[in-house]
Amino acid sequence: MRPGSGLQGEIRMSRRKIDFSTYPRKEHFWHFIAMDNPFASVTVHVDITEWLRWQKEKGYPFFLTFQYAVVQAANRIPELRQRYIDGNIVEYDFCNPSYTVAAPDGTYRYCMVNTDQPLEAYLAEGKRKQEAAAHADSLEEEGDVQSLLFTTCVPWMHFSAAMMPYPDRTFTIPNIGWGKCVRDLRLVLEQGKLVEKETVTIPVILMVNHALVDGRHMAAFFSNLEEELGRMRV
Repeated sequence: MRPGSGLQGEIRMSRRKIDFSTYPRKEHFWHFIAMDNPFASVTVHVDITEWLRWQKEKGYPFFLTFQYAVVQAANRIPELRQRYIDGNIVEYDFCNPSYTVAAPDGTYRYCMVNTDQPLEAYLAEGKRKQEAAAHADSLEEEGDVQSLLFTTCVPWMHFSAAMMPYPDRTFTIPNIGWGKCVRDLRLVLEQGKLVEKETVTIPVILMVNHALVDGRHMAAFFSNLEEELGRMRV
């Protein structure tokens, strides 16, 4: 997992400054931003049983396809597009992901792909960008880092909680990560009867700065994610 600062590509998103005089969370913002650790995080085991079946039938790459749903879900929440920059709160119109790509030497590089486009176009661009990123000379890249969502995956571990790195208390870029899928048998109610059904879940962690994001916004993200996973199959 990463604090991240990299960007692949030249996409620059527009943003607007939020007026503190009319900002409803002004007191909450100053309360939390003054704390040594103003961060909040939650891990939810998301049911991807039907989505995984669809993804395999389509033959789409797991990481990129799941990330597409994650980013769409996050962008539906204005608070996850807000950042604290140079003493101001700004809100971007769309935030693309910056994520890790394995390099041949066993380390990794950062990669960004435009997610504000149809899935098929995004997947094609993602494959090209990842190949280029894997062979980049360094982690350092140019671009508006604040406009990003930092995403990551640790497919070797199934976890129930995790910590994400951050540079200081004013860091306001959301971090979203996910881990290893697990299969399990659960009792579910179908037509009035309890039956055993195999389910597949994946742990997803969302870390935010509480100065900008509250619990209801975090809950909305996971609700949106379930909707996006369902919408992709239609």
